[in-house]
Amino acid sequence: MDKIKKRKLLRVSQKALFYNRENKKFLVLKAVENKDGHTAHKEWMKKYGPWDLPGGHIDENEIDLDKAFAREIQEEIGINFDVKTELCTVEFMRNKKAQHHGVVIIHLAMFYNDEEIKLSDEHVEYLWASADEILDMKDVKPWIKNAVRKALNQIESMEAVDRLHRCLADFDNYKKRQVENRKEFTKYATEGVINDMLPILDNFHAATGHIPEGEADSPWVTGIMFIQQQMDKVFEDHNVTRIDIKVGDEFDPNIMEAIKDDNKTKLNEDAKVEKIAQPGYKIGDKILRPARVVLKNSEDK
Repeated sequence: MDKIKKRKLLRVSQKALFYNRENKKFLVLKAVENKDGHTAHKEWMKKYGPWDLPGGHIDENEIDLDKAFAREIQEEIGINFDVKTELCTVEFMRNKKAQHHGVVIIHLAMFYNDEEIKLSDEHVEYLWASADEILDMKDVKPWIKNAVRKALNQIESMEAVDRLHRCLADFDNYKKRQVENRKEFTKYATEGVINDMLPILDNFHAATGHIPEGEADSPWVTGIMFIQQQMDKVFEDHNVTRIDIKVGDEFDPNIMEAIKDDNKTKLNEDAKVEKIAQPGYKIGDKILRPARVVLKNSEDK
């Protein structure tokens, strides 16, 4: 009777290939040789070397694989690991002498901070190495080198996507700036035109304010009044309003400009408006032109 061949077990492990995006290096750990069964047997170590990646095998009773993976990382290198990784590669290993075959699931983990690595007793050293350095090392397992090669392609694709997103964001910001620039240009262009029109509006108001009684209903005066109303409407549509000042108001240098009157004595600090020589205008809250006023002291009569 033929002997039934004993089927080998399949051991599944999860490993993290940490990549520091700032210095573009990968993290590898140097394992303790044959310590309490935490590493492969002596021949495996001699053949492939002691360098490994943080992580461990999945036990049969483990249900929450992410939690188990995070625990392994924390125990081995002292980092609270948030399992949000990119799948880098899956490696299959067959060993004729060992009692099991192996499957290693390698996760690419982007690493940004400078958190200090705290090794457990499973490892004696850690190293941040570039891809070229790892590929040139003779005592690194072949599947780690293969993972690094695949990771480089994946990182390049991810960085290309990041550059595209940054480019799209920059373009979106550029469009927003252009919109704001057009608004600003329109605003200043409008202010320039309105400032040029203010003297014309002043002349209209001056003319319509001194119409002889007998000419008030004449077609000529009616036409002039209509043009003035049109100009007032244009100013109103552009949010241009006259600064509200009355005779007797206190002087406000923010909205008024005092006109010197040689016939007056030196003005006190509490001088008030005696006459509005020229109205002031504002667009929104911005002063286009301050009101020009003649002042008098409060005790002047």
